[in-house]
Amino acid sequence: MRWEALFADLEAQLAAAGQAGLDAEIADRQRGELAGLDLAARLRAQYGKTLRVHLGLSGGPLTGTLGRLGVDWCLLDSASGSHVAALGAVQMIEGIDRYADLSVPAVQLPLASALRGLARDRYPVDLHLRGRPTALHGSIDRVGRNFLEFAVLEPGEPRRRENVASVTVVPFAGIAAVSSSTR
Repeated sequence: MRWEALFADLEAQLAAAGQAGLDAEIADRQRGELAGLDLAARLRAQYGKTLRVHLGLSGGPLTGTLGRLGVDWCLLDSASGSHVAALGAVQMIEGIDRYADLSVPAVQLPLASALRGLARDRYPVDLHLRGRPTALHGSIDRVGRNFLEFAVLEPGEPRRRENVASVTVVPFAGIAAVSSSTR
């Protein structure tokens, strides 16, 4: 009977070592898969979810339903308006679940394309810049390869030459978000 106990103990140790090895291999594979994920893959699985995107703006995070995702931007829609947030300016995202979408995305537009659409319509927007506590109000006049020209207006004023307080050139690297209101 002593032999029985010894063999039972050896089998239990072998099973435990095998399970520990399997657990370690699974954990290692999961870490490897996670290392291959990018932010876009995480965000693709969040379409239709309400997210809070922190950009370090003085007004707090942008909150809205994820509606579109570009190469380097995301669109959040809310009852008060829409926000195009530059992914490079994102400090933190709340409301995201643990899933990712690894499928190859459809053609994704860069930030420049989204901004050109806003410039075409001369829609009034608030331009949030990285490191600037308050947003600029106005309209996007023109969009280059890596910059935009922005006409600063008083809130409520239409985009007319006589209403333009100044025209600024903003490199894309300085943009945190562009917001439009539904008011």
